Amino acid sequence: MGTATRQEARPLFHRYGNRSGQSGVAGYALVDDGIAVRFSNGAIYLYDRTCPGRMHVARMKQLAREGEGLATYISRRVGQRYARRLEGAVEHPRRARSHARPDAPQSSTRQNTALR
Repeated sequence: MGTATRQEARPLFHRYGNRSGQSGVAGYALVDDGIAVRFSNGAIYLYDRTCPGRMHVARMKQLAREGEGLATYISRRVGQRYARRLEGAVEHPRRARSHARPDAPQSSTRQNTALR
């Protein structure tokens, strides 16, 4: 018997409210100890208790639910401090968009900018 490869759980994404109409955030998924954010360019990043920390994650979850201010908060308070970049996330079936970009670049590098 061959060894089975363990696949990571894929979060279900919800469309971001984008009340201003100008957000760089397209969707989000609430996960254990964190939040996954899908940006309008197709990039998906996981933020959790290890990076950028519980306080930031709690605020990001609140802003995601409210549908306003998440992209601004990330750019001003969090920057490039994310736990990792995700690949192959699944959108919530009722909120899926037909114009998803299957050709978006996929990577799993972690940016460590804690000493910025």
